[in-house]
Amino acid sequence: MQINKIIKVSLLGLLCSSLYASEIEVGKGTFEVTGGFYGLDQTATADLTTYSFIEQHAPLFGSQSWFYKYNLSFYDSKDAVEAQSTINTFTTVPAVEYRLQGLDVNLVLGRDISHQSENDYVGLGVMLGISLPWIDSSDDSDSSSSSNNNNSAIPDTKTEMYTYKIGPSITARKSLSNMFSIYGSATYAYQTGTFKNTDLDVDLTVNGIFQEYDVGIRFQPVSYDTKIGWFNFSPRVYATLGYRYTNWNLKDINIDITGNNQTFTSTDFDMNGKVTYVGFGYSF
Repeated sequence: MQINKIIKVSLLGLLCSSLYASEIEVGKGTFEVTGGFYGLDQTATADLTTYSFIEQHAPLFGSQSWFYKYNLSFYDSKDAVEAQSTINTFTTVPAVEYRLQGLDVNLVLGRDISHQSENDYVGLGVMLGISLPWIDSSDDSDSSSSSNNNNSAIPDTKTEMYTYKIGPSITARKSLSNMFSIYGSATYAYQTGTFKNTDLDVDLTVNGIFQEYDVGIRFQPVSYDTKIGWFNFSPRVYATLGYRYTNWNLKDINIDITGNNQTFTSTDFDMNGKVTYVGFGYSF
């Protein structure tokens, strides 16, 4: 399925669910990328902005034990530059400018092993998800001092990753008062997919590990229950402040970045995001 189709289906599902409950988060932080993508082992860092639709914990079909949660995040970085590197006496890779964007969709289905109230629970579940990062890169000629060397400059190009994830997840919330509670979650999943760059003729199958850890505090000033006719209403309005760490680690990626069929040693691709976010949500 193409990225735009996945985005449309995901947004349609969230639009339907947002009629009952919705939380929107905006985050700011950094991401780091190491190795693999350029066939190099250097680490580069850039600022990162995220926009997310969230459901932390909701009853599944009205159940008091079974629950679902989801996280759909779009992320976008500022341009970052990886420094010029020398592969061997014949090949020097110029400084590379890149920009990360992507979509991350995670759905958790699970059961509470402890449930005292909507703000006091511990749940275990299985996470199913997709990660669709893409990276635009180009030769940063302003930073490169070797553009006239006897090697090919890196062309403007896009690398796309299509990965699928499955693994265990734990989520919990603990009330501190009538209005405040703290929450946290952790996910550790097996990840597999493809790594493509048509300009450089790269098309690989990759495997690895996805991890996500999330902690925060929730302020809920509006919370009451009422019944109108046959229907029960439980309006909630709340705000969140939290920190999320996400890591993608893909194994044994071997990429020719010169376009000259150069062979490089296989390496890992590691990307992590560290984001502080604020959110606003409601439910009925």
